[in-house]
Amino acid sequence: MKRQPSRQPNDLTTGPITRSLLLLAWPVMLSNLFQTLYNFADRLWLGRWGSVGIAAVQISFPLVFLTISVAGGITVAGMALIAQYTGANREEDANLAAGQVFVFSAVLATILAVIGYFAAGPVMSLMGADPELTAAATTYLQIIFIGAPLMFSTFLFAALLNGVGDTVTPMILMGVSVGANIILDPLFIFGWGPFPEWGVMGAAVATVLSRGLVALAGFYLLFSGKLGIHIRASHLKPRWGQIRQIASIGSMASIGQTGTALGFTILNGALARLGTAVISAFGIGAAFISIALMPAMGLGQATATMVGQNLGASKPERARRVAWDGMLISTLILVAAAALVIPFRSHLIRFFMSDPEVLEIGGHMLLLVGFAFPFMGIIQVMTGVYQGSGHTAYSMFFGLFRLWGLRIPLIYLLAYVLAWGATGVWWAMFWSNLGTALVSLGCFLTGNWARQVIKTGHGENVST
Repeated sequence: MKRQPSRQPNDLTTGPITRSLLLLAWPVMLSNLFQTLYNFADRLWLGRWGSVGIAAVQISFPLVFLTISVAGGITVAGMALIAQYTGANREEDANLAAGQVFVFSAVLATILAVIGYFAAGPVMSLMGADPELTAAATTYLQIIFIGAPLMFSTFLFAALLNGVGDTVTPMILMGVSVGANIILDPLFIFGWGPFPEWGVMGAAVATVLSRGLVALAGFYLLFSGKLGIHIRASHLKPRWGQIRQIASIGSMASIGQTGTALGFTILNGALARLGTAVISAFGIGAAFISIALMPAMGLGQATATMVGQNLGASKPERARRVAWDGMLISTLILVAAAALVIPFRSHLIRFFMSDPEVLEIGGHMLLLVGFAFPFMGIIQVMTGVYQGSGHTAYSMFFGLFRLWGLRIPLIYLLAYVLAWGATGVWWAMFWSNLGTALVSLGCFLTGNWARQVIKTGHGENVST
């Protein structure tokens, strides 16, 4: 007799839409906060160990983010497929899709781990840093890449459970992982008690071990059938048709995230040319923007899950209402956030730095960008719509269009050609968010997202 999971998938195809969105969104918000604490803990302990520690993590970030971008793309594919199969009440197809995503991500993570391990040294040498920093960053990266399969597994576990409407379990495990990292960091960095003093290498080991804790727990839950997904050994046999579909959906999301990362790298370079005060103000302002956007990011993920399930259930009109409700809630929250940030912007900047020039520049940034908060929320929700529907080419386009199509050209036009300086950068941010929100909303109104990426006949899509 086939064993049934003790917890059934969360049916999001009926019932109040707003309530379901909020119930799905708040754990994602906390998970994002936990991820922020992850990075904060590493920098806090390494800062006490020595300046080379923080510098090694910072200079390594582009390569780490590239790996995260690839992992994120594959997990978007898994979430979309699981959500649509769940909405269609095709439990076995959802389990099989989860197994195929698991196999594909395991192979990809292993390949990236090998390439990253051997490329870390040469890439860090090209950065032109001093030998001590290059050696520390290389060691840090090599250990992180050894743990790449574990990193992939944590993202994968969260995405698969998000697809069945469970955002609480990934949040809990992320909280456990963060707690473990906070405890392990000082033990391995400073060599407290019986532990060796490994410095930067210790921070990397702590990260890999804490990620591994979540990965092992996730493996157990996915393969035991205790949650809405139950992967069995038979699901791990490659089905090349479905793997091609996963690669197709995931590659678009990965390209979008990678292009966004590269765009922000160029943006930082443009800001650096305007002076230290400008890039300092941007860094401080960006921290508050990230906090303000956490609810919208959670709503974007909740929208993706609900849109996916309702499309799978052949309920495109309900999926459409999900999108509109997500945009409405996001807009209300971010209007409230703007109402708090704009009047108190100088006090917020002063919390980090009291330099008069930074205060003036940062205050102007939060004034202009604060008015764009609602547009950022619309972009997050629209991205969720296209990711949940599996049409990730559009969500990729929104991210690339905002940076490469609008923001970077506008920065060079306004800040340099018209000599507006930092003011031109902030206006470029405002117009790029407004323009992308309008474009994404226009695409949504065409209804090009309202088509399933799973085949209609039971098992057709998974038997190739």
